[in-house]
Amino acid sequence: MRSNRILVETVLVMTISLGGMLLVPQAKVIFALFPIVYLLIERSMRKRTWNELGFKFSTFWRDLRANWLWFLLVSIVIQVATVFWARAYFPEFIEHIRARLPFGEGIGWGSLIPALAISILMEELTYRALLQGRLTPFVGVQTAIVITSLIFGLAHFSPGPTAIVAIDIGLVFIDSILYGLIYARSGNLIVAWAAHLLGDIIALALMISLF
Repeated sequence: MRSNRILVETVLVMTISLGGMLLVPQAKVIFALFPIVYLLIERSMRKRTWNELGFKFSTFWRDLRANWLWFLLVSIVIQVATVFWARAYFPEFIEHIRARLPFGEGIGWGSLIPALAISILMEELTYRALLQGRLTPFVGVQTAIVITSLIFGLAHFSPGPTAIVAIDIGLVFIDSILYGLIYARSGNLIVAWAAHLLGDIIALALMISLF
């Protein structure tokens, strides 16, 4: 069946992408782009609309209002709590986060925010529109969110002390659960992207100003 073929394609694409990012970290950006290239080609070949991928600009505000609690929790509450916790008890964690960010020292906000916006959009396309969206018909919404979030966490792996790495992946996993919940409830990739982008901006701003 065509649906089974699509699932196989998705698993293969994500296996190559995640495996490449973990095994060849110096080529991480290339392997991270692999699912995006596949998704764009597949969209064209199968005549999918952008709306099917979750680009629902016309319902953005309605979908945001319907998910405002989860949006604020993941974009503001968790980010603020994490940074202040790390500042008080675990400053090494902040240094680990800084080390894995793909942005050089001295980059200004005028360049940083567009770079973040683009990279986060690619992440949401990969993990929400592609992986979570494709898994859901086969394993259900909750399991799809959990599997996607586990893979999303592993995709953010960077070497370091075991405790710090575990906390880092665990917090990314929690954030991803909430992005996935927002996407599952709204079907709107733009709302999940906005929550992700705002959360990263807040976390970065706090880390820069407090450390």
